[in-house]
Amino acid sequence: MMDAKDKKILSLLLQDATISKADIARRVGLAPSAISERVRKLEADGVIRGYEVRLNPHALGKSLLAFVFVTDAKPSLGFDTAAALSGVTGLEELHKIAGDDCYLLKIRASGTDELNDIIETEINPVQSVTRVRTTIVLSAVAERPCMAGHSI
Repeated sequence: MMDAKDKKILSLLLQDATISKADIARRVGLAPSAISERVRKLEADGVIRGYEVRLNPHALGKSLLAFVFVTDAKPSLGFDTAAALSGVTGLEELHKIAGDDCYLLKIRASGTDELNDIIETEINPVQSVTRVRTTIVLSAVAERPCMAGHSI
């Protein structure tokens, strides 16, 4: 069970995963050694799954963000559509979803030409894909890591 101090630690790590244990200790009111032990326990319990670097896609020339909805054949006759889609260029996220579509892909590209090429050469040719719909993001209003900005 997590207590209020664990939740505060998680909140601070979500804001800045590089924050030092000493800074967390000052803000939470515990010794740095206690913070280290709590973080180790949160990691061991699988609450903290890892740490990652978040890159600026614009600095990397990947300013276009699109959500691509994919429908596959029912049944797909044993073909693993998710595995085929998981290697798509620029893929940031792949979700199996309920509703009219089967998969939701979050893709970053340099522009519409690259996005079109990805769809035409990597998604449409997948043997089980029957429909592709694309939504291009005009601006990102809020992008947060898991649970950031929410009470933990």
